[in-house]
Amino acid sequence: MEHDEEITSSEDEFNFSAITNEITSLHRQLAHENEDRSDEDSDAVRGVRRRKIRLIDSESESQSDCTEETEPSEWTVCTESEEIPTRIPFVSGERQVGPHVFAHIKEPIDFFKLFFTEELVTDIVRETNNNAAKKVEGKTLSSRSIWRSWYDVTVTEFWAFIGVIINMGTMPLANIQEYWSKNDNSYIPFYSDTFTRDRFCQIFWRLHLKTIPLQNTNPRTRLLLVSGFLEYINERFLNYFIPGEQICVDESTVKFKGRISFITYNPMKPTKWGIRVYTLADSNTGFICGILPYYGSLITETLIRPDLPVSTRIPLHLYKMILDKIPGAQGHHMFTDRYYTSYILAEELRKQRCHLTGTIMTNRKHLPCEIRKPKFGNRSTCAYRKGNTLVLAWKDKRIVTALTTWNNAGITPVRRTLRGGIEVVIKKPNVIQNYIKFMSGVDRADQLASTYCFLRKSVKWWRKLFFWGLEICSINSYILYKSVKKQRNERPLSHLQYLKTLVDQLRGDFRQKQPSTASSSQSTSEVIRLNGKLHVILMGQKKDCKVCSQRTSGQRRQTVYYCDTCPDKPRMHIGDCFVKYHKKQNYRT
Repeated sequence: MEHDEEITSSEDEFNFSAITNEITSLHRQLAHENEDRSDEDSDAVRGVRRRKIRLIDSESESQSDCTEETEPSEWTVCTESEEIPTRIPFVSGERQVGPHVFAHIKEPIDFFKLFFTEELVTDIVRETNNNAAKKVEGKTLSSRSIWRSWYDVTVTEFWAFIGVIINMGTMPLANIQEYWSKNDNSYIPFYSDTFTRDRFCQIFWRLHLKTIPLQNTNPRTRLLLVSGFLEYINERFLNYFIPGEQICVDESTVKFKGRISFITYNPMKPTKWGIRVYTLADSNTGFICGILPYYGSLITETLIRPDLPVSTRIPLHLYKMILDKIPGAQGHHMFTDRYYTSYILAEELRKQRCHLTGTIMTNRKHLPCEIRKPKFGNRSTCAYRKGNTLVLAWKDKRIVTALTTWNNAGITPVRRTLRGGIEVVIKKPNVIQNYIKFMSGVDRADQLASTYCFLRKSVKWWRKLFFWGLEICSINSYILYKSVKKQRNERPLSHLQYLKTLVDQLRGDFRQKQPSTASSSQSTSEVIRLNGKLHVILMGQKKDCKVCSQRTSGQRRQTVYYCDTCPDKPRMHIGDCFVKYHKKQNYRT
């Protein structure tokens, strides 16, 4: 009771009543807007209004902020029957859309060498030989070191090396050593006939693209390890193919989990950890027209328009690559996902005479606040227009929001097959249909890359980007090959047939010569092993049995007994192993 008396006798009751009187006067002013008010009453009303804004919940406050920033009065509600906005006519530039190659370019190797050129291979071979010489020079090598047999790589040998790399992508195995296994369940003669395992590993380990000073630790300088290679192939993409009207921007992720400052992580992607590469592709064919590797702030500083957000600068930078390589081009229709799409990007592309369509996040700047919580009613769409820009929300299984400078808010009935084979007709906006149709250009290239992919674990990030660039050259060459075959009314090879033909042409007549001493000693050992004469068994250091031990399959068996008569002193168990080794040609079967 004492507590209640304190509350009753406090002055808070007077303050609440004052606030109530102020609110009452506010309602009275709103009901009689034309009546004259004194300056004192107006000041009281303004005080109540400020107090009310502070007390609203966070959601209402964010909507209020959005109202002030986006100026919703400039956005008008549009209907499905609205006219299509003015479209910029498409001009491909000085050359027509499609492939541009000479008539003598017919074979897969001819298309591949348009991007991965003889000049490029010559530079890589020179850098690889210089790198190997520096690594081996001045070092004390053990008697069994693989680098004792090193000799300089030739251009012909490196082409065969590239062929072996591409062929490995068509038949993935557990590790590189498995390709040279002699076991019956994994023996593939192609690899051992082309290279010895040691020679292939020598080239693979000493592969080098650019020499940089060791004392220079500048991060920008270290990017030269691979940036020159990627820029070289990127410059050649648009020399032989002109993209069509529809283009798309997306990112590819090169899988990598090493320690670099610009590694990216996206838990929503299949490849969560990796190096991000932004790509611009032709929507109809999937041909990669431009690439932009992400090196963190080092690459952000070089993008055009530093006054804009990074997500806007990336598509503008990639589109500028097209305009620089194809003078006079205009009227392209770019498709982007919600990471890039914004009203600002649509306006900037419009200035460069390019259209934009893409899904968009509703919290982007300059969008109408009504699009955050659209009211559909009996309709499945809700659209607003500002000039040539349309933002549309479509309610299907969930609400999808898109922005475009190309379409109106029209819808088209389409068929959809539900679970159980039931077909239904739904009304889908033309904006969404165009987005689904033309946004898959980069995905087509990624699909081809993942089908026959050679990417091995490596602690060197630039090696991952090199092999990724090699795959892009292979993919673009195949897309270009198919386009040329279609243009010439000829039947193209499948992707696998194309790669197998390319591998054979890259290898050509190259076969690594086996050392004569090794071959002669091997033949002498075979003669002694199968001569049918007496062989002496002695005991020595414990090693793997020549006949029954198989480390690759986890069946390691060792013994102390060896044949003293055979030149290589092979270890073997007494009994069946001894008999098989000296009686059978293929003693391991």
